[in-house]
Amino acid sequence: MPSVRLDLDGPVARITLNRPEVLNAGDPAWVAELTDVVARVGARRELRVAVITGAGRAFSTGVDLGSLAAGEMTLPHFVAWEDAMTAIERMPIPFIAAINGHCLGGGLQLALVCDYRLAAADAVIGLPAVKECLIPSMALYRLPRLIGAARAREMILTGEPISADRAAEYGLINQVVPASEFPRALDACIGRFLALPATAVGVSKALLARAFDLSFDAFRREMETGFRLCLDSAEHRAAMDEIRRRRKGPTR
Repeated sequence: MPSVRLDLDGPVARITLNRPEVLNAGDPAWVAELTDVVARVGARRELRVAVITGAGRAFSTGVDLGSLAAGEMTLPHFVAWEDAMTAIERMPIPFIAAINGHCLGGGLQLALVCDYRLAAADAVIGLPAVKECLIPSMALYRLPRLIGAARAREMILTGEPISADRAAEYGLINQVVPASEFPRALDACIGRFLALPATAVGVSKALLARAFDLSFDAFRREMETGFRLCLDSAEHRAAMDEIRRRRKGPTR
């Protein structure tokens, strides 16, 4: 049985972290499979949306502490894990983190590189790396940009988890729903992204990733390039055709 499962449903990729017996914690094999699955998703041009979720009662609790204590998880594995997350962040399609339970450590780091985070109300969110004398990888870079420096410092330096509702207050989670409503809410979220023009979504995602790193003038130049891509796209022409059709009204 794969540690990370990929199911394709037309334009939707569903990635399932699949080690429920250890709350989907990552060991070297899991990292290798995550890397492979992410590469397979990136190679499929027909995909419009990707979902990452966990099997069983957790999203992911991060690194497998047993594997770490046994010396199996070494720096190259953590680097490969980060490489896979960076690849997700740079793909043009939106990724939804479907946080169905505990989302800790590397699990939260994985959720952070997604574009939308949907959480069940009973999910627990945290970065406990300091408690194992580790650091939470590039969450040190991403989290302050998402929720502000003060809240990120508290989460990272204390290692204490927070509730899904508190995470939503911080702006870390986009939507919190009761566990019983989670599948329906996820389907609705997928549908919202599928209804959007892929070109505009992809260009916007790429530009948003650069928003904190470029000067205003450099960002504006990249924005104008992206704007031209949108204007020249078949999706934009179709949208304008639809506007003209609606304004013209029904033919008699």
